[in-house]
Amino acid sequence: MSTTNSLHYLTDAADKPEAVLLPMADWLELKQYYRQLQGREFVLDGTLGALREVPEMLAGRQPEISLDGFLASL
Repeated sequence: MSTTNSLHYLTDAADKPEAVLLPMADWLELKQYYRQLQGREFVLDGTLGALREVPEMLAGRQPEISLDGFLASL
């Protein structure tokens, strides 16, 4: 990513920062990084949900799912 010198700040009449302009290359890099974070969040949320189901399965309150059943549901 570019250095902070490539950032431009827009301010209001009271000189309070309102927005930032950055080079397109930096924006595209940030956008790609954000998508990667969203993908990681999706995987972690799914893993957390699965871990929360384990005690319910062990207690017999929720049916267990075999690997074949899981893969068939995808």
